[in-house]
Amino acid sequence: MIVVRRADGGKKEISVGNLSTIMVNARGVSLSGDAISLLLKHGVQVVFMSKDRPIGRLQPMKLRFPVALKKEQVKAQEDGRGALIAKTIVLNKIGNQIKLVKRLLKSRARTDSGIASRLEECLDRIRNVSIEVASARPERLTRGWLISKEAEAAKHYWDAVAKVLPRSLGFNGRRTRYDNPEDPFNLSLNYAYSLLASQVWFAVELSGLDPFIGYLHEDNNRRPSLVMDIMEEFRQPVVDKPLIAYFVKHKVEVEKAVDEGGRLREDFRKQLLRIFFEELDRTVTFMNRAMPVRGHMHLQPKRLAKYLLGISPTYQPYNVI
Repeated sequence: MIVVRRADGGKKEISVGNLSTIMVNARGVSLSGDAISLLLKHGVQVVFMSKDRPIGRLQPMKLRFPVALKKEQVKAQEDGRGALIAKTIVLNKIGNQIKLVKRLLKSRARTDSGIASRLEECLDRIRNVSIEVASARPERLTRGWLISKEAEAAKHYWDAVAKVLPRSLGFNGRRTRYDNPEDPFNLSLNYAYSLLASQVWFAVELSGLDPFIGYLHEDNNRRPSLVMDIMEEFRQPVVDKPLIAYFVKHKVEVEKAVDEGGRLREDFRKQLLRIFFEELDRTVTFMNRAMPVRGHMHLQPKRLAKYLLGISPTYQPYNVI
């Protein structure tokens, strides 16, 4: 059992078999040696957060990294497989964006023709980018060009999202952490994407792939490019869709979500955690297998590994919206 004790004397006991991830996002937290040993033995991920960002993680030594797989992972960057993987990731992400905007359009077609019309315009622009990428010649499929097309589609996608969110939120486009956003929706996206990154990173390392050798995002010693690549498959299904639904349904007030310092309030962040992990636990069918989303998330890097090793003829990114 893992025992969590609070400063006020309260405590909670949880069987280690019922745990997959522990998020440590508070000062003054201590973990006993017995707890750490038990968590590592059972492969429970422990992620340490600072200012809502993952800064470290406990990792068991028993993880294996097959040499043949790593060699193929590097070779694929130089041959046609790398460009094909990058193109597939971009097309899949744009496809997920199209599916989500279609859902937003369908729910508003009968209630607000004005918004529906503007969503149709955004949808057409996203589709045009998808067609351009799908029909591009192989020599054009550089990382820079694909990233530029991904960004172009994303602009139209976030324009569509802005049209369905309450205006009181102040959301007028996507702002990353480095843009210092002040609206609660962007802050929530950044927080949830950090959670997603830690989950995908863990799945990538369990597969034996190197997190820093990717195909769409540029290699960087400080940023795991393959993690960023595979994250693209899950942004719309796991983060965007449930957050949009929550903000629209509950008409979130800025003051109740963000404190005076421009950070998410503690109780609101806990609500975001619930939304995120409930989505991971939702059972869906993908590639003829019904399982929780987190199960598919752990299978995707393994499916990519099989493609790189020549065991599978293709790689299909996650596309269930």
